[in-house]
Amino acid sequence: MAQREDLDELARRRGFYWPSYEIYGGVGGLYDLGPNGTSVKNRIIQLWRDHFIRSSQYPMVEIETPMVTPYEVLEASGHVESFTDPLTICPKCHRVYRADQLAELQLGIKTEGMTIDQLNELYSKETVKCEACGTRLESVQSFNLLFQTWIGPFNSERAFLRPETAQGIFTAFKRTFETARRKLPLGVAQVGRVARNEISPRQSLIRMREFTIMEFEFFFDPEDGVALPKEVADIEVRIKLSSGQLYVGALGDALKNGYVANAWMAYFIYRTLTFMSALGFSTGEVLFLEKGEKERAHYSSQTFDVMVPTKGWGDVEVAGIAYRTDYDLRHHSQKSGEDLSVSVAIPQPYTRTVVRAKVDRAAIGKRFGERSKEVIDAINQLAASGMPHGKVILNLSFGSVELDEGMVKFEEVSERVTTRKFYPHVVEPSFGADRLLYAVIDHSITEREGRKILSLPPILAPYDVAVFPLIDDEAMKTKALGLVSALRSSGFYVLYDDDGTIGRRYARVDEVGVPWAITVDDRSLKGEGVTIRDRDSWQQWRVADGQVLSVLSRLRSGEKLYQMDLPKER
Repeated sequence: MAQREDLDELARRRGFYWPSYEIYGGVGGLYDLGPNGTSVKNRIIQLWRDHFIRSSQYPMVEIETPMVTPYEVLEASGHVESFTDPLTICPKCHRVYRADQLAELQLGIKTEGMTIDQLNELYSKETVKCEACGTRLESVQSFNLLFQTWIGPFNSERAFLRPETAQGIFTAFKRTFETARRKLPLGVAQVGRVARNEISPRQSLIRMREFTIMEFEFFFDPEDGVALPKEVADIEVRIKLSSGQLYVGALGDALKNGYVANAWMAYFIYRTLTFMSALGFSTGEVLFLEKGEKERAHYSSQTFDVMVPTKGWGDVEVAGIAYRTDYDLRHHSQKSGEDLSVSVAIPQPYTRTVVRAKVDRAAIGKRFGERSKEVIDAINQLAASGMPHGKVILNLSFGSVELDEGMVKFEEVSERVTTRKFYPHVVEPSFGADRLLYAVIDHSITEREGRKILSLPPILAPYDVAVFPLIDDEAMKTKALGLVSALRSSGFYVLYDDDGTIGRRYARVDEVGVPWAITVDDRSLKGEGVTIRDRDSWQQWRVADGQVLSVLSRLRSGEKLYQMDLPKER
């Protein structure tokens, strides 16, 4: 608990994050990001884009879709029915809790994946109390997490704030696929805000009601296999299976053993590991936790939560990799009436005999009116199942009907098959930008001589470098500000500070995570260069004025100060 509070206190004091609307008492699950938090988060997002989109060896594009989502979209996706959590309300003080998490906390048992009936049975047998007043809680109900809104005046069209960016990608698939020249595989990425009306969010940035997701849907042909490159197959992974078994070994062997659903899932496990490494986590710190059948989302055939350790909250989920099969495209096709399938050429065309229906549309329209489309669709489905015999009877939404003679005629025809039609399957890696921000800060905090240091990877630091005059001297300030201007013109994000002692300024930038600090001192005024200080070792080297830009560029590319041929300061 103390570690959580220490991190939150540092985050508030150093401008990383704090509760939103504090002057009105705050709102649970809503947080502001301060200047430094925004900078680090933006760098995480940029690194994600560089890693998964710009550096991808497979076609990958990024789109942007609205946050406001029509009701029928999330009805088709299954979220209206299934995007729920269990809720319990104190009958005395009316405080609301997430029922499964509260029971797990108080009873010490695993409750994830329990149904509402199972939780009600648990609450009737065991004693789970309200944390505020101590009253026993007895009943559990289902609560939908979608934030409802309306489109237009007078509540004319019901809608929701999106709980994920994925549905915008699926509904835009046809347009995006055409733009990408109708080729698979294809990754479609999106970074954006989402909203989930969490029941009782109490875990800082770990559980929020509005947050940023970075995710992509990777569309592929399920019959078109992919071979894992050696560097992918050989990487060591930690996978905890839904059975409870912990597998530690080569990713390729995990695929062969059936622990991973398909090669694309394995490939993006590898890509996720290398991304997490760039954020500062070792492969041994990243765990892929397989969700059980009752725990994973309604659209998923296999899901891995990507877990990393934190000092305050234990292992925390920062991402997920889901095999969504063709669930979303198929359901949106059925609901919208728009064909979202694709066709690919087959290597060996062939001839087949099929049944075709010749429909008298005028006769059907005269008898069935506005229901004619449903009738014609049913006729075509009947033809697809083979040659009908006898009377044509259709089971429709408005009852069973027998068609009049002459309304339809079936015949067998030969057709040349040159393509295969199918709904693409999807692997979805999804990352929480705010959770990653929290996890990266938590992971980077160290202490030295009683002082906190935020040892962020330089690529994630809110500033590339700090520049200080050693003392309150106009000549030193002038030279320091000139250096700041030159560095900013060269693309470096620079923090300038001339307030307080040099020791206090070093301590401030250490807590913010700035990797290097340049100091202009009395020797600098004599043309003897400046000092550059390393955040983590506190050691300093002297750098000639003409070398500052090149040294910082080398540092930003991964080289270390101690590896350079520079005179060390005492």
